[in-house]
Amino acid sequence: MSLARRTLRVLLPVLLAGIILLLIVGGTSTSQANLPSTIAFDPAVAAIIAQVTTPTLAYELAGLTGEQPVTVAGSPYTITTRYSYQTEAISLVTRYAYEQFAGVGLDVAYHDYVYNGNHWRNVVAEKPGVVDGNDMYLITAHIDDLPAGPRAPGADDNGSGSVAVLLAARLLAARHLAYSVRFVLFTGEEQGLRGSAAYAAECRARGDDIRGVVNLDMIAYNSDAQPIVDLWGRTGVTGSLELTRVFSDVIGIYGLNLLPERHIVANGFPIQHSDQWSFLEQGYPAILAIEDWDDHTPAYHKVTDTLSTLDLDYYADFTRAAVATVAHLGRVIPGVGSLSGTVRVSDTGQALSATVVIPVPVYGCTLTVPTDTGGVYSLSLPVDGYTLTVTSPGYYSAIITGVQVLTDVVTVQDVALAPWPRWYLPVVLRSDGASSGSRIVLAQQGAGETGRGQAGSPHTACTRSRPSRKPCRSFSKPAMLL
Repeated sequence: MSLARRTLRVLLPVLLAGIILLLIVGGTSTSQANLPSTIAFDPAVAAIIAQVTTPTLAYELAGLTGEQPVTVAGSPYTITTRYSYQTEAISLVTRYAYEQFAGVGLDVAYHDYVYNGNHWRNVVAEKPGVVDGNDMYLITAHIDDLPAGPRAPGADDNGSGSVAVLLAARLLAARHLAYSVRFVLFTGEEQGLRGSAAYAAECRARGDDIRGVVNLDMIAYNSDAQPIVDLWGRTGVTGSLELTRVFSDVIGIYGLNLLPERHIVANGFPIQHSDQWSFLEQGYPAILAIEDWDDHTPAYHKVTDTLSTLDLDYYADFTRAAVATVAHLGRVIPGVGSLSGTVRVSDTGQALSATVVIPVPVYGCTLTVPTDTGGVYSLSLPVDGYTLTVTSPGYYSAIITGVQVLTDVVTVQDVALAPWPRWYLPVVLRSDGASSGSRIVLAQQGAGETGRGQAGSPHTACTRSRPSRKPCRSFSKPAMLL
């Protein structure tokens, strides 16, 4: 057998083993979260929705409908209209919403768009998820209203939905959620879903992984003894059907005085006539939650759409249902701690770039966390015990079990990886009939073997592994919008 052939027989297994390791390390990703298959009573969620009261809703809605002044940019301002073409008014209304979101500590931004030469904007706030910040759910409403004159209170349509979104943001801002939740208020809805269409299209173009949209439109009017809630989903969109189920189940689990009715349609009224349609058109699952249309407000799109016409008890339970639905979708976490550490080479102590893989079975996903160039990893996790697998090309992997993450505590788990042994093979290189001795240095992979992680000193540096993301009717006249 020639020297070259013998060398190839030695090299080939090593090279194949290295390729397999690289595929394993490079192919690990965060698994996707699904809608909850069942809804179980959660005391944490019950405590959240218990904070929704009729006096709070009445106070907030009085401000949004102009019955009392609000504070915008540090000065009192009375909102007499939220009509999108009223440039100054809608600008101050969206600023008011922005400041409300920012005031509870959320990341908030304007989403600007242009319609028919008009520069309008939506308001988007986000609560990042602890377990998987890429998966997200949206609770939305349109904050603009009609009629077009100088006075447009729009209490039911759609001050009711807007206040519910603002209150949901306030109640969930201080909570830890497994998945991200966005709170979005749209303008331009009454002109043909302009704001939501622009935002949903941008979300799709950006690749946002939106798992569900709960759109609230007209949720406060009820004049009879049947507190019906209409939940509209779209046929052929599994996630849309499931969202109506989750919302309906939440009503029963938390004993809310509402009667959910689920409607599944392909198109037409009302599924195409509010902002959920913009997301459905982009392939995102979405639903419309609205008052019983057989008993909808007679003040629809009129100056008489005022706070005094609403059923505040019905409105409070509808808001509780919406907040609880989003809390279950985002998965409220009872306790969160931090895990961090430094990966080093076992024999030299040199910092090592590596990948840390952490299964989170309770939430059905696996986190893959690369270290920074200094070997440091850091992330927040729900309180629990974890198993870490740490890998780096050219080193034995380490599997560390029983790593405990405690509430509001930084758990430090440093890791030392042992390098593969080196082989030195004699190779004869020939050139112009002459030969010279040389050596090729090979790193050997110990297939199926792991080294044990070793504890080290604490390291407080923090890095985040996630890729960065930018924070997306009388109905007798079908052409009109909710």
